[in-house]
Amino acid sequence: MLTLCYTLFGETARFHLDRDVVTLGRLEGNDVVLRDHTVSRHHARLERVGDRWQVIDLGSRNGIRVNDGQVKKSLVGPGDVITLGMVEVRLEEERAEQVSIQEGGLENWDSEGTIIRSVEEVQAMISAGAGRPREPLRVDDVDQLARITRILSALSEMARVLISAVGLREILEKVMDVIFQNVHAQRGVILLAADDTGELEPRVVRQEGGEGDTIRISQTIARKSFEDGVAILCTDAQADPRFQAGESIRFLGIRSALCVPLMLDKKVLGLIYVDSPLRVKAFEDFDLELLSALSGYGAMAIHQARLLAKLEEERRIKSQLERYHSPAVVNRILETRHPRELTQLEVREQEVSVLFSDLVGFTSRTENMPPRDVALMLNDYFSLMTEIIFDHEGTLDKFIGDAIMAVFGAPFQSRDHALKAVRCALGMRKSLAEFNRTRKGRDAPIEFRIGINTGRVVAGDIGSLKRMDYTVLGNTVNLASRLESTVARPGSIVIGEATYENVRDQISCRRLEAIMVKGISKHLNAYEVIG
Repeated sequence: MLTLCYTLFGETARFHLDRDVVTLGRLEGNDVVLRDHTVSRHHARLERVGDRWQVIDLGSRNGIRVNDGQVKKSLVGPGDVITLGMVEVRLEEERAEQVSIQEGGLENWDSEGTIIRSVEEVQAMISAGAGRPREPLRVDDVDQLARITRILSALSEMARVLISAVGLREILEKVMDVIFQNVHAQRGVILLAADDTGELEPRVVRQEGGEGDTIRISQTIARKSFEDGVAILCTDAQADPRFQAGESIRFLGIRSALCVPLMLDKKVLGLIYVDSPLRVKAFEDFDLELLSALSGYGAMAIHQARLLAKLEEERRIKSQLERYHSPAVVNRILETRHPRELTQLEVREQEVSVLFSDLVGFTSRTENMPPRDVALMLNDYFSLMTEIIFDHEGTLDKFIGDAIMAVFGAPFQSRDHALKAVRCALGMRKSLAEFNRTRKGRDAPIEFRIGINTGRVVAGDIGSLKRMDYTVLGNTVNLASRLESTVARPGSIVIGEATYENVRDQISCRRLEAIMVKGISKHLNAYEVIG
Protein backbone atom coordinates (compact mmCIF):
# COMPACT_ATOMS: atom_id res chain seq x y z
CA MET A 1 0.00 0.00 0.00
CA LEU A 2 1.26 3.51 -0.83
CA THR A 3 1.78 6.57 1.35
CA LEU A 4 1.95 10.21 0.24
CA CYS A 5 4.90 11.96 1.89
CA TYR A 6 5.27 15.76 1.78
CA THR A 7 6.92 18.57 3.75
CA LEU A 8 5.32 21.89 4.65
CA PHE A 9 6.87 24.59 6.85
CA GLY A 10 9.63 22.20 7.87
CA GLU A 11 7.23 19.50 9.06
CA THR A 12 7.03 16.17 7.21
CA ALA A 13 3.58 14.59 6.95
CA ARG A 14 2.28 11.35 5.51
CA PHE A 15 -1.09 10.30 4.17
CA HIS A 16 -2.02 6.64 3.89
CA LEU A 17 -3.71 5.79 0.56
CA ASP A 18 -6.43 3.61 2.08
CA ARG A 19 -9.30 4.68 -0.19
CA ASP A 20 -10.02 4.68 -3.92
CA VAL A 21 -10.14 8.45 -4.48
CA VAL A 22 -8.00 11.10 -2.72
CA THR A 23 -8.22 14.85 -3.31
CA LEU A 24 -5.36 17.32 -2.82
CA GLY A 25 -5.68 21.08 -2.48
CA ARG A 26 -5.28 24.19 -0.35
CA LEU A 27 -8.79 24.25 1.16
CA GLU A 28 -10.15 22.28 4.09
CA GLY A 29 -12.34 19.47 2.85
CA ASN A 30 -9.61 17.99 0.67
CA ASP A 31 -8.27 14.65 1.87
CA VAL A 32 -4.75 16.08 1.75
CA VAL A 33 -4.65 19.78 2.69
CA LEU A 34 -1.56 21.57 1.33
CA ARG A 35 -1.54 25.06 2.80
CA ASP A 36 0.73 26.73 0.25
CA HIS A 37 -0.13 29.76 -1.89
CA THR A 38 1.09 28.00 -5.04
CA VAL A 39 -1.43 25.19 -4.56
CA SER A 40 -4.97 25.71 -5.90
CA ARG A 41 -8.01 25.28 -3.69
CA HIS A 42 -8.85 21.98 -5.41
CA HIS A 43 -5.63 21.11 -7.19
CA ALA A 44 -5.54 17.41 -8.06
CA ARG A 45 -7.15 14.03 -7.55
CA LEU A 46 -5.63 10.58 -7.16
CA GLU A 47 -7.74 7.63 -8.31
CA ARG A 48 -7.01 3.94 -7.90
CA VAL A 49 -6.80 2.20 -11.29
CA GLY A 50 -6.47 -1.54 -10.71
CA ASP A 51 -3.28 -1.98 -8.71
CA ARG A 52 -1.92 1.43 -9.75
CA TRP A 53 -2.84 5.09 -9.17
CA GLN A 54 -3.66 7.91 -11.58
CA VAL A 55 -3.16 11.59 -10.77
CA ILE A 56 -5.51 14.08 -12.48
CA ASP A 57 -5.14 17.86 -12.62
CA LEU A 58 -8.41 19.56 -11.57
CA GLY A 59 -7.79 22.71 -13.58
CA SER A 60 -5.22 24.10 -11.14
CA ARG A 61 -3.54 27.45 -11.67
CA ASN A 62 0.04 26.15 -11.57
CA GLY A 63 -0.58 22.65 -12.90
CA ILE A 64 1.03 19.40 -11.79
CA ARG A 65 4.29 17.71 -12.64
CA VAL A 66 5.14 14.03 -12.33
CA ASN A 67 8.89 13.66 -11.87
CA ASP A 68 10.24 15.97 -14.59
CA GLY A 69 7.22 16.34 -16.87
CA GLN A 70 4.14 18.57 -16.88
CA VAL A 71 0.96 16.46 -17.10
CA LYS A 72 -2.82 16.74 -16.98
CA LYS A 73 -3.24 13.05 -16.19
CA SER A 74 -0.69 10.36 -15.47
CA LEU A 75 -0.26 6.93 -13.90
CA VAL A 76 2.02 7.04 -10.86
CA GLY A 77 3.61 4.52 -8.51
CA PRO A 78 6.19 4.06 -5.75
CA GLY A 79 9.11 6.48 -6.03
CA ASP A 80 7.29 8.97 -8.26
CA VAL A 81 7.22 12.63 -7.20
CA ILE A 82 4.10 14.70 -7.89
CA THR A 83 4.70 18.46 -7.75
CA LEU A 84 1.67 20.68 -7.07
CA GLY A 85 2.70 24.31 -7.44
CA MET A 86 5.89 24.27 -5.40
CA VAL A 87 4.95 21.40 -3.08
CA GLU A 88 6.50 17.99 -3.75
CA VAL A 89 4.49 14.90 -2.83
CA ARG A 90 6.37 11.60 -2.97
CA LEU A 91 4.68 8.21 -3.29
CA GLU A 92 6.32 5.73 -0.93
CA GLU A 93 5.69 2.01 -0.67
CA GLU A 94 4.38 0.84 2.67
CA ARG A 95 6.92 -1.34 4.42
CA ALA A 96 4.55 -3.49 6.45
CA GLU A 97 5.58 -6.50 4.37
CA GLN A 98 9.04 -6.14 5.93
CA VAL A 99 7.65 -7.38 9.25
CA SER A 100 7.08 -11.05 9.98
CA ILE A 101 5.70 -12.45 13.24
CA GLN A 102 7.00 -16.00 13.52
CA GLU A 103 7.14 -18.86 16.01
CA GLY A 104 10.07 -18.86 18.44
CA GLY A 105 10.31 -17.21 21.83
CA LEU A 106 10.74 -17.59 25.54
CA GLU A 107 10.27 -20.90 27.21
CA ASN A 108 10.85 -19.68 30.74
CA TRP A 109 10.55 -16.13 32.04
CA ASP A 110 12.80 -16.16 35.11
CA SER A 111 16.37 -15.76 33.84
CA GLU A 112 18.54 -12.66 34.17
CA GLY A 113 18.83 -12.20 30.40
CA THR A 114 15.21 -11.09 30.11
CA ILE A 115 13.30 -8.51 32.16
CA ILE A 116 9.50 -8.48 32.21
CA ARG A 117 7.60 -5.72 33.94
CA SER A 118 4.03 -4.51 34.05
CA VAL A 119 3.67 -1.25 32.14
CA GLU A 120 1.37 0.04 34.87
CA GLU A 121 4.04 -0.71 37.46
CA VAL A 122 6.72 1.16 35.50
CA GLN A 123 4.52 4.17 34.85
CA ALA A 124 3.47 4.32 38.52
CA MET A 125 7.13 4.18 39.59
CA ILE A 126 7.99 7.08 37.30
CA SER A 127 5.06 9.15 38.57
CA ALA A 128 6.03 8.47 42.19
CA GLY A 129 9.64 9.44 41.56
CA ALA A 130 8.68 12.63 39.73
CA GLY A 131 6.51 13.70 42.65
CA ARG A 132 9.06 12.92 45.41
CA PRO A 133 9.37 15.81 47.97
CA ARG A 134 12.66 17.67 48.17
CA GLU A 135 15.11 16.29 50.73
CA PRO A 136 18.86 15.60 50.95
CA LEU A 137 19.69 13.29 48.04
CA ARG A 138 21.79 10.14 48.21
CA VAL A 139 23.86 8.91 45.26
CA ASP A 140 21.17 6.43 44.31
CA ASP A 141 18.59 9.21 44.47
CA VAL A 142 20.65 11.37 42.13
CA ASP A 143 20.87 8.56 39.61
CA GLN A 144 17.15 7.91 39.86
CA LEU A 145 16.38 11.62 39.53
CA ALA A 146 18.54 11.80 36.41
CA ARG A 147 16.66 8.85 34.93
CA ILE A 148 13.29 10.43 35.69
CA THR A 149 14.44 13.78 34.29
CA ARG A 150 15.39 12.10 31.01
CA ILE A 151 12.05 10.30 30.87
CA LEU A 152 10.11 13.50 31.59
CA SER A 153 12.09 15.30 28.90
CA ALA A 154 11.19 12.58 26.39
CA LEU A 155 7.55 12.74 27.45
CA SER A 156 7.57 16.51 27.01
CA GLU A 157 8.98 16.09 23.49
CA MET A 158 6.37 13.43 22.75
CA ALA A 159 3.56 15.74 23.90
CA ARG A 160 4.95 18.60 21.80
CA VAL A 161 5.11 16.67 18.54
CA LEU A 162 1.76 14.91 19.05
CA ILE A 163 -0.07 18.21 19.46
CA SER A 164 0.72 19.11 15.84
CA ALA A 165 0.07 15.60 14.43
CA VAL A 166 -3.06 15.13 12.33
CA GLY A 167 -4.48 11.68 11.73
CA LEU A 168 -3.43 8.26 12.96
CA ARG A 169 -0.68 7.73 10.41
CA GLU A 170 1.12 10.96 11.30
CA ILE A 171 0.75 10.23 15.02
CA LEU A 172 2.42 6.84 14.61
CA GLU A 173 5.25 8.40 12.60
CA LYS A 174 5.78 11.06 15.30
CA VAL A 175 5.79 8.43 18.04
CA MET A 176 8.45 6.50 16.15
CA ASP A 177 10.50 9.68 15.66
CA VAL A 178 10.64 10.28 19.42
CA ILE A 179 11.47 6.63 20.13
CA PHE A 180 14.44 6.66 17.74
CA GLN A 181 15.65 9.94 19.26
CA ASN A 182 15.72 8.48 22.76
CA VAL A 183 16.33 4.73 22.34
CA HIS A 184 19.40 3.45 20.48
CA ALA A 185 17.48 0.99 18.30
CA GLN A 186 18.41 -0.13 14.82
CA ARG A 187 14.90 -1.21 13.85
CA GLY A 188 11.43 -0.42 15.09
CA VAL A 189 7.83 -1.40 14.41
CA ILE A 190 4.49 -0.16 15.73
CA LEU A 191 1.79 -2.82 15.48
CA LEU A 192 -1.90 -2.12 16.11
CA ALA A 193 -4.65 -4.62 16.83
CA ALA A 194 -7.28 -4.78 14.06
CA ASP A 195 -10.73 -3.71 15.29
CA ASP A 196 -12.52 -6.73 13.87
CA THR A 197 -10.06 -9.62 14.35
CA GLY A 198 -7.69 -8.39 17.04
CA GLU A 199 -4.77 -9.52 14.87
CA LEU A 200 -1.62 -7.41 15.18
CA GLU A 201 -0.90 -5.46 12.00
CA PRO A 202 2.38 -3.58 11.33
CA ARG A 203 1.49 0.08 10.76
CA VAL A 204 4.84 1.89 10.90
CA VAL A 205 8.27 0.39 10.19
CA ARG A 206 11.55 2.22 10.77
CA GLN A 207 15.07 0.97 10.03
CA GLU A 208 18.36 2.73 10.66
CA GLY A 209 19.77 3.76 7.31
CA GLY A 210 16.50 3.22 5.42
CA GLU A 211 15.14 -0.03 4.06
CA GLY A 212 16.79 -3.24 5.28
CA ASP A 213 16.14 -6.89 5.98
CA THR A 214 12.79 -8.26 7.09
CA ILE A 215 12.16 -7.68 10.80
CA ARG A 216 11.20 -11.00 12.35
CA ILE A 217 9.35 -10.72 15.64
CA SER A 218 8.92 -13.67 17.98
CA GLN A 219 5.26 -14.61 18.13
CA THR A 220 5.70 -15.82 21.70
CA ILE A 221 7.15 -12.48 22.82
CA ALA A 222 4.48 -10.49 20.98
CA ARG A 223 1.66 -12.63 22.39
CA LYS A 224 3.04 -12.42 25.95
CA SER A 225 3.36 -8.63 25.77
CA PHE A 226 -0.03 -8.15 24.12
CA GLU A 227 -2.11 -10.58 26.18
CA ASP A 228 -0.53 -9.86 29.58
CA GLY A 229 0.15 -6.15 29.08
CA VAL A 230 3.82 -6.48 30.06
CA ALA A 231 7.00 -4.83 28.79
CA ILE A 232 9.75 -7.25 27.79
CA LEU A 233 13.48 -6.56 27.54
CA CYS A 234 15.73 -9.19 25.92
CA THR A 235 19.41 -8.32 26.42
CA ASP A 236 20.85 -11.28 24.48
CA ALA A 237 18.12 -13.54 23.20
CA GLN A 238 20.36 -15.94 21.32
CA ALA A 239 22.47 -16.67 24.40
CA ASP A 240 19.48 -16.94 26.75
CA PRO A 241 18.80 -20.59 27.69
CA ARG A 242 15.13 -19.84 28.18
CA PHE A 243 14.47 -19.43 24.45
CA GLN A 244 12.92 -22.34 22.65
CA ALA A 245 14.94 -24.00 19.88
CA GLY A 246 18.12 -21.96 19.49
CA GLU A 247 18.15 -22.46 15.73
CA SER A 248 14.71 -20.82 15.56
CA ILE A 249 15.88 -17.83 17.55
CA ARG A 250 18.98 -17.44 15.40
CA PHE A 251 16.71 -17.56 12.35
CA LEU A 252 14.57 -14.78 13.81
CA GLY A 253 17.68 -12.64 14.16
CA ILE A 254 16.91 -11.57 17.71
CA ARG A 255 19.76 -10.37 19.94
CA SER A 256 18.62 -7.29 21.87
CA ALA A 257 14.93 -6.42 21.75
CA LEU A 258 12.30 -4.35 23.56
CA CYS A 259 8.57 -5.06 23.27
CA VAL A 260 6.13 -2.71 25.06
CA PRO A 261 2.32 -2.72 24.88
CA LEU A 262 0.37 0.39 23.88
CA MET A 263 -2.09 0.25 26.74
CA LEU A 264 -4.92 2.58 27.74
CA ASP A 265 -7.31 1.86 30.63
CA LYS A 266 -6.02 -1.72 30.83
CA LYS A 267 -6.82 -2.29 27.16
CA VAL A 268 -3.89 -3.08 24.86
CA LEU A 269 -4.22 -1.28 21.52
CA GLY A 270 -1.01 -2.63 20.01
CA LEU A 271 2.74 -3.00 20.53
CA ILE A 272 5.94 -1.02 20.14
CA TYR A 273 8.81 -3.31 19.14
CA VAL A 274 12.42 -2.19 18.72
CA ASP A 275 15.52 -4.31 18.37
CA SER A 276 19.20 -4.38 17.56
CA PRO A 277 20.00 -7.61 15.73
CA LEU A 278 23.75 -6.95 15.66
CA ARG A 279 24.42 -5.68 19.18
CA VAL A 280 24.32 -7.65 22.44
CA LYS A 281 22.93 -5.77 25.47
CA ALA A 282 21.96 -2.80 23.29
CA PHE A 283 19.22 -1.89 25.79
CA GLU A 284 19.09 -1.67 29.58
CA ASP A 285 16.31 -1.48 32.12
CA PHE A 286 16.22 2.31 31.73
CA ASP A 287 15.23 1.88 28.07
CA LEU A 288 12.42 -0.37 29.25
CA GLU A 289 11.21 2.35 31.64
CA LEU A 290 11.53 5.06 29.00
CA LEU A 291 9.69 3.12 26.31
CA SER A 292 6.96 2.12 28.78
CA ALA A 293 6.44 5.78 29.68
CA LEU A 294 6.32 6.87 26.04
CA SER A 295 3.86 4.09 25.24
CA GLY A 296 1.25 5.64 27.54
CA TYR A 297 1.29 8.93 25.61
CA GLY A 298 1.31 7.03 22.34
CA ALA A 299 -1.68 4.88 23.33
CA MET A 300 -3.67 7.96 24.36
CA ALA A 301 -2.90 9.73 21.07
CA ILE A 302 -3.83 6.64 19.05
CA HIS A 303 -7.11 6.30 20.92
CA GLN A 304 -7.96 9.98 20.36
CA ALA A 305 -7.06 9.76 16.66
CA ARG A 306 -9.30 6.74 16.22
CA LEU A 307 -12.17 8.48 18.00
CA LEU A 308 -11.77 11.60 15.85
CA ALA A 309 -11.57 9.52 12.67
CA LYS A 310 -14.69 7.61 13.67
CA LEU A 311 -16.59 10.82 14.47
CA GLU A 312 -15.47 12.41 11.20
CA GLU A 313 -16.52 9.33 9.25
CA GLU A 314 -19.90 9.27 11.00
CA ARG A 315 -20.38 12.99 10.27
CA ARG A 316 -19.53 12.40 6.62
CA ILE A 317 -21.87 9.42 6.38
CA LYS A 318 -24.64 11.22 8.25
CA SER A 319 -24.29 14.22 5.95
CA GLN A 320 -24.54 11.91 2.93
CA LEU A 321 -27.56 10.05 4.34
CA GLU A 322 -29.35 13.30 5.25
CA ARG A 323 -29.45 14.21 1.57
CA TYR A 324 -31.96 11.42 0.97
CA HIS A 325 -33.46 10.30 4.27
CA SER A 326 -35.42 11.95 7.05
CA PRO A 327 -33.63 12.58 10.38
CA ALA A 328 -35.63 9.76 11.98
CA VAL A 329 -34.54 7.29 9.27
CA VAL A 330 -30.92 8.51 9.45
CA ASN A 331 -30.83 7.94 13.20
CA ARG A 332 -32.22 4.43 12.78
CA ILE A 333 -29.59 3.64 10.13
CA LEU A 334 -26.79 4.91 12.38
CA GLU A 335 -28.13 2.97 15.37
CA THR A 336 -28.69 -0.36 13.63
CA ARG A 337 -25.81 -0.57 11.13
CA HIS A 338 -22.21 -1.57 11.68
CA PRO A 339 -19.95 1.39 10.72
CA ARG A 340 -18.59 -0.54 7.72
CA GLU A 341 -22.14 -1.02 6.42
CA LEU A 342 -23.14 2.62 6.66
CA THR A 343 -21.68 3.68 3.34
CA GLN A 344 -23.85 1.25 1.39
CA LEU A 345 -27.43 0.04 1.89
CA GLU A 346 -27.88 -3.48 0.55
CA VAL A 347 -30.20 -4.12 -2.37
CA ARG A 348 -33.36 -6.01 -1.42
CA GLU A 349 -36.99 -6.41 -2.44
CA GLN A 350 -39.67 -4.80 -0.28
CA GLU A 351 -43.07 -3.10 -0.44
CA VAL A 352 -43.06 0.69 -0.58
CA SER A 353 -45.12 3.64 -1.75
CA VAL A 354 -43.57 5.83 -4.44
CA LEU A 355 -44.50 9.50 -4.93
CA PHE A 356 -43.82 11.54 -8.07
CA SER A 357 -44.40 15.29 -8.11
CA ASP A 358 -43.87 17.45 -11.20
CA LEU A 359 -44.37 21.17 -11.78
CA VAL A 360 -46.91 22.03 -14.48
CA GLY A 361 -45.77 24.16 -17.41
CA PHE A 362 -42.59 25.08 -15.64
CA THR A 363 -40.52 25.61 -18.80
CA SER A 364 -42.96 28.09 -20.35
CA ARG A 365 -43.41 29.92 -17.04
CA THR A 366 -39.68 30.45 -16.54
CA GLU A 367 -38.43 31.00 -20.11
CA ASN A 368 -38.28 34.78 -19.57
CA MET A 369 -36.80 34.59 -16.07
CA PRO A 370 -33.07 35.10 -15.48
CA PRO A 371 -31.38 31.72 -14.85
CA ARG A 372 -30.30 32.81 -11.39
CA ASP A 373 -33.88 33.61 -10.39
CA VAL A 374 -35.05 30.23 -11.70
CA ALA A 375 -32.37 28.46 -9.65
CA LEU A 376 -33.24 30.41 -6.50
CA MET A 377 -36.94 29.69 -6.89
CA LEU A 378 -36.31 25.97 -7.44
CA ASN A 379 -34.00 25.82 -4.44
CA ASP A 380 -36.67 27.40 -2.23
CA TYR A 381 -39.35 25.08 -3.62
CA PHE A 382 -37.25 21.91 -3.31
CA SER A 383 -36.16 22.81 0.22
CA LEU A 384 -39.76 23.28 1.32
CA MET A 385 -40.97 20.04 -0.26
CA THR A 386 -38.03 18.04 1.07
CA GLU A 387 -38.82 19.13 4.62
CA ILE A 388 -42.39 17.90 4.21
CA ILE A 389 -41.18 14.56 2.80
CA PHE A 390 -38.85 14.15 5.77
CA ASP A 391 -41.61 15.14 8.22
CA HIS A 392 -43.55 12.11 6.96
CA GLU A 393 -40.48 9.82 7.21
CA GLY A 394 -40.03 9.65 3.46
CA THR A 395 -36.79 9.14 1.57
CA LEU A 396 -35.85 11.64 -1.11
CA ASP A 397 -34.89 9.49 -4.07
CA LYS A 398 -33.93 12.21 -6.52
CA PHE A 399 -34.74 15.50 -8.22
CA ILE A 400 -35.45 15.08 -11.95
CA GLY A 401 -35.39 18.55 -13.47
CA ASP A 402 -38.31 20.21 -11.67
CA ALA A 403 -39.77 16.87 -10.56
CA ILE A 404 -39.39 15.11 -7.21
CA MET A 405 -39.33 11.37 -6.56
CA ALA A 406 -39.83 10.19 -2.97
CA VAL A 407 -40.19 6.76 -1.37
CA PHE A 408 -42.02 5.73 1.79
CA GLY A 409 -41.32 2.45 3.59
CA ALA A 410 -37.63 2.22 2.66
CA PRO A 411 -34.94 1.62 3.68
CA PHE A 412 -36.88 0.62 6.82
CA GLN A 413 -40.20 -1.11 6.34
CA SER A 414 -43.30 0.63 7.64
CA ARG A 415 -46.84 -0.70 7.87
CA ASP A 416 -48.44 2.66 7.07
CA HIS A 417 -46.11 3.83 4.28
CA ALA A 418 -49.06 4.35 1.89
CA LEU A 419 -50.84 6.59 4.40
CA LYS A 420 -47.65 8.56 5.02
CA ALA A 421 -47.18 9.08 1.28
CA VAL A 422 -50.73 10.39 0.80
CA ARG A 423 -50.57 12.63 3.86
CA CYS A 424 -47.23 13.93 2.59
CA ALA A 425 -48.84 14.78 -0.78
CA LEU A 426 -51.62 16.68 0.98
CA GLY A 427 -49.03 18.55 3.01
CA MET A 428 -47.09 19.40 -0.14
CA ARG A 429 -50.22 20.77 -1.79
CA LYS A 430 -51.02 22.92 1.23
CA SER A 431 -47.45 24.21 1.45
CA LEU A 432 -47.38 25.01 -2.28
CA ALA A 433 -50.36 27.30 -1.82
CA GLU A 434 -48.48 29.12 0.96
CA PHE A 435 -45.34 29.20 -1.19
CA ASN A 436 -47.28 30.95 -3.97
CA ARG A 437 -48.71 33.49 -1.53
CA THR A 438 -45.27 34.43 -0.24
CA ARG A 439 -44.02 34.98 -3.83
CA LYS A 440 -47.11 36.83 -5.02
CA GLY A 441 -46.15 39.77 -7.17
CA ARG A 442 -42.70 38.40 -7.95
CA ASP A 443 -43.51 35.29 -9.99
CA ALA A 444 -46.57 33.65 -11.47
CA PRO A 445 -48.10 30.96 -9.21
CA ILE A 446 -46.85 27.46 -9.88
CA GLU A 447 -48.80 24.20 -9.80
CA PHE A 448 -47.85 20.56 -9.62
CA ARG A 449 -49.29 17.11 -10.25
CA ILE A 450 -48.69 14.19 -7.91
CA GLY A 451 -48.91 10.46 -8.56
CA ILE A 452 -48.55 7.76 -5.88
CA ASN A 453 -48.37 4.00 -6.25
CA THR A 454 -47.78 1.13 -3.81
CA GLY A 455 -46.15 -2.23 -4.48
CA ARG A 456 -42.98 -4.32 -4.52
CA VAL A 457 -39.70 -2.72 -5.63
CA VAL A 458 -36.00 -3.44 -5.62
CA ALA A 459 -34.46 -0.92 -3.16
CA GLY A 460 -30.84 -0.17 -2.25
CA ASP A 461 -27.65 1.58 -3.30
CA ILE A 462 -27.35 1.20 -7.06
CA GLY A 463 -24.81 2.72 -9.43
CA SER A 464 -21.16 2.44 -10.42
CA LEU A 465 -18.09 1.76 -8.28
CA LYS A 466 -17.36 5.49 -8.18
CA ARG A 467 -20.88 6.68 -7.40
CA MET A 468 -23.88 4.98 -5.89
CA ASP A 469 -27.23 6.45 -4.86
CA TYR A 470 -30.07 4.99 -2.89
CA THR A 471 -33.03 4.36 -5.22
CA VAL A 472 -35.92 2.01 -5.99
CA LEU A 473 -36.63 0.18 -9.25
CA GLY A 474 -39.54 -1.76 -10.75
CA ASN A 475 -43.02 -1.56 -12.27
CA THR A 476 -44.37 0.05 -9.10
CA VAL A 477 -42.10 3.04 -9.75
CA ASN A 478 -43.02 3.21 -13.44
CA LEU A 479 -46.74 3.21 -12.67
CA ALA A 480 -46.37 5.98 -10.09
CA SER A 481 -44.65 8.07 -12.73
CA ARG A 482 -47.42 7.32 -15.28
CA LEU A 483 -50.15 8.27 -12.79
CA GLU A 484 -48.48 11.64 -12.30
CA SER A 485 -47.69 12.38 -15.94
CA THR A 486 -50.76 11.00 -17.77
CA VAL A 487 -53.64 10.89 -15.25
CA ALA A 488 -53.20 13.65 -12.68
CA ARG A 489 -54.46 17.13 -13.52
CA PRO A 490 -52.74 20.34 -12.35
CA GLY A 491 -53.21 20.58 -8.60
CA SER A 492 -54.48 17.00 -8.19
CA ILE A 493 -53.15 13.96 -6.34
CA VAL A 494 -53.78 10.59 -8.03
CA ILE A 495 -53.13 7.23 -6.40
CA GLY A 496 -53.10 3.66 -7.68
CA GLU A 497 -55.46 0.93 -6.52
CA ALA A 498 -52.97 -0.68 -4.11
CA THR A 499 -52.43 2.66 -2.41
CA TYR A 500 -56.17 3.26 -2.24
CA GLU A 501 -56.77 -0.11 -0.54
CA ASN A 502 -54.31 0.90 2.18
CA VAL A 503 -55.78 4.36 2.87
CA ARG A 504 -59.48 4.10 2.00
CA ASP A 505 -60.57 4.21 5.65
CA GLN A 506 -58.55 7.35 6.47
CA ILE A 507 -58.49 9.35 3.23
CA SER A 508 -61.39 10.64 1.13
CA CYS A 509 -60.93 9.68 -2.53
CA ARG A 510 -62.87 9.79 -5.80
CA ARG A 511 -62.63 6.93 -8.26
CA LEU A 512 -61.55 7.85 -11.78
CA GLU A 513 -62.30 6.02 -14.99
CA ALA A 514 -60.19 2.93 -15.65
CA ILE A 515 -57.12 3.92 -17.62
CA MET A 516 -54.56 2.44 -19.98
CA VAL A 517 -50.97 3.51 -19.49
CA LYS A 518 -47.92 2.93 -21.62
CA GLY A 519 -46.14 -0.33 -20.84
CA ILE A 520 -49.14 -1.86 -19.00
CA SER A 521 -51.35 -4.31 -20.96
CA LYS A 522 -54.54 -4.02 -18.86
CA HIS A 523 -56.82 -1.24 -17.65
CA LEU A 524 -55.92 0.16 -14.23
CA ASN A 525 -58.05 1.76 -11.56
CA ALA A 526 -56.96 5.14 -10.25
CA TYR A 527 -58.31 7.46 -7.56
CA GLU A 528 -58.08 11.18 -6.93
CA VAL A 529 -57.37 12.22 -3.35
CA ILE A 530 -59.93 14.71 -2.05
CA GLY A 531 -58.69 15.21 1.51
